[in-house]
Amino acid sequence: MSMPPVLKGRNDKGEVEYHLEFDPAWDGFDSFVEYLQIYWEAEVSESNDDIYMRRWVLRSHGVPITVRHDGQIGNYFLREDGVFDQGLLEKIEQDLLRRMG
Repeated sequence: MSMPPVLKGRNDKGEVEYHLEFDPAWDGFDSFVEYLQIYWEAEVSESNDDIYMRRWVLRSHGVPITVRHDGQIGNYFLREDGVFDQGLLEKIEQDLLRRMG
């Protein structure tokens, strides 16, 4: 049984995380940010790169999307603004699944 390209789960804060299993590498972070910029009109509003971790916040259609890279668990995205409306993030997940299928 193969892994789905995007795995979804909740973190300890109750936020929904979308893990990009299809490209967990450091360079995959840049590719995903570029995808958001091209297909979802996202603009970077914050960026922080450390040795083993990255955290960027992009805004797409008024929604803040945090994109993270962790050397241990790979790349994932989520909302960290306390709003639990996942509408846009669900659309992004469905678009990724469609493109990977």
